[in-house]
Amino acid sequence: MSNLQELDQETIDDCKIIHSQWNEITKVWTLPLIHSLGLAQPARFNELKRRIEGISATSLSERLTELEKIGIIQRKVIPESPPRVEYSLTPKGEDLQNLLEKFADWVRRWNADEKKTKSS
Repeated sequence: MSNLQELDQETIDDCKIIHSQWNEITKVWTLPLIHSLGLAQPARFNELKRRIEGISATSLSERLTELEKIGIIQRKVIPESPPRVEYSLTPKGEDLQNLLEKFADWVRRWNADEKKTKSS
């Protein structure tokens, strides 16, 4: 007899949601974009392009659109002549930014420990 218990449907459904969101936020350029907005917001398109080394205008546009659709980024059009567009993190995006900061702390902590171990 196996020691493994069968997962209930609620747990399976939760896993699907978590995996889906994980796949969305780990797409190329997503983390640098969230980090960049977390440093200073609101930001305009070309500001973001300058901050994120190596990103193309097409990739930036695609990521902004996708992140806006899932509620991480807010796009605000300012009715001037010509119109100005600014991007900022939504409350959902700010929560994610805080989580990513904790992850960065974790990376720094364990990376430092690994460097100490290798140099010993």
